[in-house]
Amino acid sequence: MNGAATTPVWRILSAGIALLAVLVLIYLVLPTLVIVPLSFSSDTFLKFPPSGFSTRWYESFAASTDYQLAILNSLKIGVPAALVATVFGVMAALAVVRGAVPFRRTLAALIIAPLILPQIILAIGLFPLMAKVGLIGTYPGIVLAHAVVTMPLVFITVSAALRNYAPTYELAAMTLGANPWRTFRHVTFPMIRPGVIVGFIFALTFSFDELILAMFLTSPTTRTVPRLLWEQLNFQMTPIIAAATVVLLTATIALLCLAAIAGAGARRRMGRPAEGVNG
Repeated sequence: MNGAATTPVWRILSAGIALLAVLVLIYLVLPTLVIVPLSFSSDTFLKFPPSGFSTRWYESFAASTDYQLAILNSLKIGVPAALVATVFGVMAALAVVRGAVPFRRTLAALIIAPLILPQIILAIGLFPLMAKVGLIGTYPGIVLAHAVVTMPLVFITVSAALRNYAPTYELAAMTLGANPWRTFRHVTFPMIRPGVIVGFIFALTFSFDELILAMFLTSPTTRTVPRLLWEQLNFQMTPIIAAATVVLLTATIALLCLAAIAGAGARRRMGRPAEGVNG
C-alpha cells in the first residue's frame, strides 16, 4: 500500500529533478552555443544576433599567422606536458595504490591539490620560482607548469583503473619469476592502459585550454591560443575571436569524445557481472 501510494509522488519528484537538470544544462551550455552563430557573422564586430552570415572569419582565422603560431605553441606545450604528466601520474598512482607507502590518503590529497587549488595561486607561486631559474617565457618552463596541474588528472584515472583489478595478478606473475619491470609491462600496464590513455587525453585537453598559467609564464613567442584569445578580447572584438573559439571548442569536444570511447571500451572489456545482470 505504501509503495503504491508513494509511486506517483516519486514519479513527480523524478520528473521535477529531470526538468531542473535540463534547465541547468541549458543555462550552462547556452552561452557556448551563442558563439557558433557569432563565428558566422558578417559584421565587423561581435554582435548578437548577427545581421548576416559569412565564413570570412574562418578564412581570416586560417590565414592568421598569429593563430597559426599560437596553435603550434599549444601543441608544442600541451603534448610534452601531457606526456610528462602521464609518466609521473602513473608512477604516483602505482606508489599510492600498489605500494606500501605510509599516509596514503595524505599523499593522494597532496598529489590532487594542484587540481583543487585556484590556478591563480599556483601561477603566483610558480612565477618567482620560474623567474629565479630563468624559465619564464620558455617552452620547458610552461611545459613543467602544465605538467604540475595536469598530473592529478592522470593520477585519478590510473588509480581508478588499478582499483578495478586485484593485485593478485601481479603477485602471481612475480611468483612465477617475473621481475617488477616485466610484471608492469606484461600484466599491470595492459590492465591500466585505458586509464593511462584517458588520463593523457584529459591532461592534453586541460593544457590546451589553460589560460591563467599561460598569462603568467608565456611570452609573445610562446603564446598559446587561450592567451591570444584573451589579448584580442582586450584590444579588438571581431568575430574572428568567435571563430577561433569554435575551433578550440571542437578540438576539445573531440578529445573528450576519444576519452569517453576509451573508457567505454575498457568497461566492455572488463565485462562487469553486475552490469550484465542489470542489463
